This record gives sequence, C-alpha cells and structure tokens, in this order.
Amino acid sequence: MKKFKLKNSINTAVLSLLASSLVACMSTSETSSAPQDPNFTEGAKVVALVNIHADYANNRLYALNYQMSNLIPMCSEFVIKDIDDKEIEISYQGKTYNYLWDKHTRSAGQSLEQNFKTFFGERCDSDKVAQLSAIDQEGIEKGTPLLGMSKEGITYAMGKPPMHATPSLDNNSWTYWVNRWSRNILKFDNEGKLESIIK
Repeated sequence: MKKFKLKNSINTAVLSLLASSLVACMSTSETSSAPQDPNFTEGAKVVALVNIHADYANNRLYALNYQMSNLIPMCSEFVIKDIDDKEIEISYQGKTYNYLWDKHTRSAGQSLEQNFKTFFGERCDSDKVAQLSAIDQEGIEKGTPLLGMSKEGITYAMGKPPMHATPSLDNNSWTYWVNRWSRNILKFDNEGKLESIIK
C-alpha cells in the first residue's frame, strides 16, 4: 500500500513538472515571436506609395495592378479596415475597397502582405518625385506612361507591374494588364527610358 502511494506521488510530481515545463516553453515562444507590423494591422493608416488605379464601380483594388481608369494619387491616405487570408478591406475618403490577392501573384511567390506593401506604406516619397524629370512628373500626375519616362517614374505613375509577368524590374520589357482581357507592354531602351508602348 505504501509502495502504491509513493509511486502515485512520484507520477503526480512528474506530471506536474512536465506541465509547468510545457507552459514555460509556450510562453517563451510567444514572447520571442516577431512583433506585428503596426502599419499592417486593422485600423492602421497607410498612404499610397504610388498611384493607385482603382476599380471604382466594383469597389476593388487588385494585387495584379490592373490599370483601371480611376486614379487615386500617390500619397493619398487609406485606413485598413479588415485583413483576411485572400483580401484586405481598405477605405479611402469614405469608400471601402476590397484589395484582392490572386493565384498568379500567389504562384509567383508573393504573399498578400508583401504585395500590399509594394503599394502602401507609412510614408510616400514625394520629395524624390519632385527631383525627377518633367516628363516623369507629368506621367505621374496623369497616372499614365509617357514616352521618355524613366523606370522609376513609371513605377510611381503606374505601380510595379505584376511580378508573374515581369519578375525583375531590370528587364527592359514590362507587362501591365488594363483588365483581364487587355494588356500593354512597355519597352525601355538601354538607359531605362520608355521608348515604346505595345497595346
């Protein structure tokens, strides 16, 4: 009987020790995890790093960066309303848009968060834009490609091209979709100036 009680006490002590070790490990892993980006949380304010081409009629923005006709200028302020696995709700001047991820962007290895951060961030670089050429600044203001613009100017005017079609900005050919059925190919010369637009 004494042996049974002693064995039972030892088992209880071992279980208690294991449980406390498990709790300690869990709390350590929780505290050592990387802090969440304050600019990518619900309720956070972000600004457009580049011009945003919005699908105004359908309340949508696209990770594929369709070149829709409704332009929201760079440096405009947005509020992140909701973050989901495949889309982000984001509002601008009282209108809420669904920022949609897609299979092409996902297959190219870019997460929704990574893609979102190519278009939105803490502050826009308006000082840098002011130092660009007159043709760059005109294209940025209009949100459209103009012959003679630099790659940098095009990026501010139109945002980066979808990475599944243009994996590197070092390429001298960039592909943008206007919508699901129509695309434009921008060709740059060896100095990085836009020399032709193939529609």
